[in-house]
Amino acid sequence: MKRSRQEKKEVLSKRAEELIEQLLEWEDGNPRPTLKQIEDEILHLRRELGKEMAKLVLEEQGTKAQVPGPSCPSCGKEMRYKGQKRERVESRVGQLEIDRGYYYCPECEEGLFPPG
Repeated sequence: MKRSRQEKKEVLSKRAEELIEQLLEWEDGNPRPTLKQIEDEILHLRRELGKEMAKLVLEEQGTKAQVPGPSCPSCGKEMRYKGQKRERVESRVGQLEIDRGYYYCPECEEGLFPPG
């Protein structure tokens, strides 16, 4: 399901608010942190927001990229659309769990999450 720009903004704003709250709670529990501790916490929270952003964009791209019957990369036969499935993807912002269109080749039992 494609989300509107406003819906995406609301999802990301909510997540940002949650992470800001986490930072403030962390600060309350660490009255005299070192610079390294502050940096570590902020980098962790930044990664979390980055993951959410990447997940949202990737899921939208998966919706746009659903192509009926792509060719199987192994045998070249037409693959069948099997619906949306959750996939773990390792990215530069960390591991993401995204819902993408899934295709399956009954001939060689290969699976594919376009666009790749």
